[in-house]
Amino acid sequence: MKDTFIIFSLSAWWLGPSVLIILGLTYLMYAKKNPWSIALSKFLGSLRVLATLLLVLMLLNPLINRLNYITEKPIVALAIDNSTSLLSNNDSTALNDLIENLQDNLAQLNLETFLFDLKGTAQLPIVFEGQATNLNAQLDVVYEALESSNLSAIVLMSDGIYNQGLSPAYRKSIIPIYTLGLGDTLIKKDISITEIRANKVVYQGNRFPIEAYIDGSAYTGTKTVVRLLDGQEMISEQEVTLSAQLKVQFEAIADTDGLKRLRIEIPPEENEFSKTNNYKDIFIEVVEGKEKILIVAPAPHPDIRTLRSSLSQSKNYETELYIPRLNQTPPSGKYDVVIQHQAFTDNFPELTYNGTPAFLYILNETSDHKALRDETGIIIEQLEHQQNLITPTLNTSFSKFTLLNQSALMFQKYPTLNVPFGDYQLSNSTETLLYQQVGNLVLAKPLLSFFDDGSKKYGILFGNGIWTWRMQEMALSDAAKSFDEILLKSIQYLSIRSDKRKFTFTPITQSFQTGDLIRFASASYDALYDQIKDNKIVLTLFQENSQSSNFDFIGNNSNETFNIGTLPEGIYQYEATTEINSKTEVAKGTFTVANAKLELTTFTANHNVLKELSENSGGQFYLPNNIDQLTSHFEQSKVKSIIHPIQDFTRMIDMTWILALIIGLYCLEWFLRKYLGSY
Repeated sequence: MKDTFIIFSLSAWWLGPSVLIILGLTYLMYAKKNPWSIALSKFLGSLRVLATLLLVLMLLNPLINRLNYITEKPIVALAIDNSTSLLSNNDSTALNDLIENLQDNLAQLNLETFLFDLKGTAQLPIVFEGQATNLNAQLDVVYEALESSNLSAIVLMSDGIYNQGLSPAYRKSIIPIYTLGLGDTLIKKDISITEIRANKVVYQGNRFPIEAYIDGSAYTGTKTVVRLLDGQEMISEQEVTLSAQLKVQFEAIADTDGLKRLRIEIPPEENEFSKTNNYKDIFIEVVEGKEKILIVAPAPHPDIRTLRSSLSQSKNYETELYIPRLNQTPPSGKYDVVIQHQAFTDNFPELTYNGTPAFLYILNETSDHKALRDETGIIIEQLEHQQNLITPTLNTSFSKFTLLNQSALMFQKYPTLNVPFGDYQLSNSTETLLYQQVGNLVLAKPLLSFFDDGSKKYGILFGNGIWTWRMQEMALSDAAKSFDEILLKSIQYLSIRSDKRKFTFTPITQSFQTGDLIRFASASYDALYDQIKDNKIVLTLFQENSQSSNFDFIGNNSNETFNIGTLPEGIYQYEATTEINSKTEVAKGTFTVANAKLELTTFTANHNVLKELSENSGGQFYLPNNIDQLTSHFEQSKVKSIIHPIQDFTRMIDMTWILALIIGLYCLEWFLRKYLGSY
């Protein structure tokens, strides 16, 4: 369907006089006696009137507004739980046939379908290889991808077993969610180590506890043994009686520094459904000592608790708080990093620090910008003490350290911060990690920046209230991974003394999960410490069994990460080499790949979760053999298409075919006049 309108940039009243003048001149031209008939004179006059009128219209340059109408079909999103737990009771070919059958049925109802797996949009055939199931996050992905579309319903195909994120059962949705219950709800005869709890980082020489949680409900009352092993050596063994929720405690000693791989295992019972969940590995990092972080503030603030909570996620840091009215004795120890909250305010405590710690300054609305300039060289030209409400956005070119991709997405969901409204001038040797964003507009103004000239290092956050960031992320994802990552990596960067190495090559995290892409960040520098590119990098990986693998990369001068794919569970040592100025530079380190075995914890489908989810959203629950009932429901619901108007504006002067028509009309008139004997 199309509607066409003409919009004049000049007054359309000019057409009236123009038409009269054109008619008058044409009449005078053809009123005299001609060697052809009156009817032919009228025809030739009509050609001239039409051509001249079109020419006048082009000079008035109106806009032609064509209104097209596009019909958008109702969309049904098929959210597929492609975790490995589904293969314990189903065949992947049969599951893909079921999905394809449902797609075909919905297509016959003139419904458009989109496929999603646990990671995002997908295509058939679905590969069931997910190592963890977060159904709540999967539904979030569907909403974000189709929020501006005619989304009529979501069909979630799952066994209802989720092992990450919040329970989807209590999710509220304005879009009805129909669930298709896969898997087997019969309880399997199985023993499973569901969880192991232990500190990820311990200190050399200390004894540390390890707790193993075991589900032995199918063998309640049966006696067995639980073992703790370090490699092939058994450290401890306990005889236990199996029950539904059994906790077994061990104690180990951190004898040598470095990464340590420990295993909890239970001998398999006869006729047990699966033996793959009878053991679970954990990786412990043994370190020599903690780094000390001092937090200084003139008064209490919610940010302070947030900072300490986030820093406590790493056992590498020991925090100390000093607020004058709460602490009688000023701090006197040696600190690696000092966080000054509400920095450069009039009542900020004056302290003398031992050594040369790095600083993280967090400003507030009353921070003295002159004191800031004197200390850091940063100039803020604030307009009449005005503040601006902004959200953070990640600088993807930041080179000091690397953040995970999902962090950039989470930053967009953070609440706003108050920052000074005005112009910012950063000192040399400063690089910005977070920029300010107002709405959809990214400003060239820093929110979080870092300075390092080789002798002095600091970070500066130009606003406070970051406690709302962590709280928001906890509400959205039941964890604060992105907030903790940016704070911990900022503190880690500040605590490391100036690195004068000409070649760095490090994994983006020290602990990966099976299925994760293993990525490394690298940087190479010449004699003047200018970053260089196009240097060949050779990476050698050494596994625990002494097997090695080699990878080749070409470096560049951007903050790019190098991807070597996925790796099996284990402790890996790596050695990266490159040639810089005819000299071989080497970078070494270790990292772990852990298998959480989340999909092996239970094999019994949980259809109750799916039923509650459907009931709370206005949908219904179905079994695979009732797929025709699901199709019939959509046929009877008569969901409607949406008609979208789309406007297309074209200037008449840009329509070359009209110019060609004008020329053609004039030429035809001229030719006929000459042919008929006019001179």
